[in-house]
Parts: sequence; structure tokens; C-alpha cells
Amino acid sequence: MVGLEIEGRPILLVNIDSRIYAHLDACPHQNSRLSEGTLTDRILRCSRHHWEFDVCSGAGVNPQTAHLTALPVRIEGDDILVDIDAVGPFGPAAKGEQNQ
Repeated sequence: MVGLEIEGRPILLVNIDSRIYAHLDACPHQNSRLSEGTLTDRILRCSRHHWEFDVCSGAGVNPQTAHLTALPVRIEGDDILVDIDAVGPFGPAAKGEQNQ
């Protein structure tokens, strides 16, 4: 699991069973960096308030109403290509999707 920035946007990359998943590196609760959390099998736990997510599906585990913002990924040779434009310029929080 690694957090990085692509064109100023926080991105989380996770390798599960040799498959790469990409999500915005922001917990939908309060925008904490998910890359600072812990990953156990496929469950990602936010370090700030312990919200949990299935990184393969993006579905919330705790709470189940939350979800990650997944980004399309494709592999070309040794390169991991992430479609950061799939979420718009500011991510889901700017669109009013942030959970309180």
C-alpha cells in the first residue's frame, strides 16, 4: 500500500494478490490520508477514526454506508496508469459526498 500524489491529487495504490487497486487517498469521513492507516488482508482501516473499507470493492465495512472513490487502473509493461480524471478536479468531498 502506498500513498502518492498525481497532478496534486492524493492517490492510494494497493496490491492485493498481484492486482493493483487505486482509490483517492482520502477517507470519506474527514479526508484523512488512508495511506496512513493499516491494511489487513483486503481490509483498510483509517488511522484517524478507524473506519474500514474493502480495498478490492471499495465498499465500507464499518460503516457499511461509506465507500471509497475508486479510480480506473491499467497496467502497461512496468507502468501503472491511473485515470485521475475519473473523479473530477477536487474529488468527492467537493461534490458533497463527504460523510459527517
